Amino acid sequence: MQGTYKVGEPIKITYQASGATTGLLDVTTQILDETESLDAVNFPDIVLSENGDIAGEYIGAFTPDVAGTWRTVTDSATKPGRIVKQYDVVGHNVDSIGESVGNLNDVSPAEVKTQADQALADYDVAKVSDITSPPMMG
Repeated sequence: MQGTYKVGEPIKITYQASGATTGLLDVTTQILDETESLDAVNFPDIVLSENGDIAGEYIGAFTPDVAGTWRTVTDSATKPGRIVKQYDVVGHNVDSIGESVGNLNDVSPAEVKTQADQALADYDVAKVSDITSPPMMG
């Protein structure tokens, strides 16, 4: 699945062969790192394994080591076409962002009122009785 992922966490690669063809041994994925380069040392081509639960589905994974935009190119020598996918890899935990934002909504109306009352009490606002105006000239 294309999307946003975290550095150091595995990204699953899937390939569905046309006609749900089983028994393919040549489904491979090339990984292009954040520099748009093939890094055969750290990220050699992956030979995908057949998923025994879904006919014609082949799976594998890779784990990006730095933030950036990564791409995979999945191909089979015996089947036509290539699949290219892009993955945005970031250094922060994407899942925790939603939780943090959700926690902002955990403030009760009573807490808001208390905080607003305290802020008004701390703010030295002039009262109407404190305001004087110069006499009108006429």
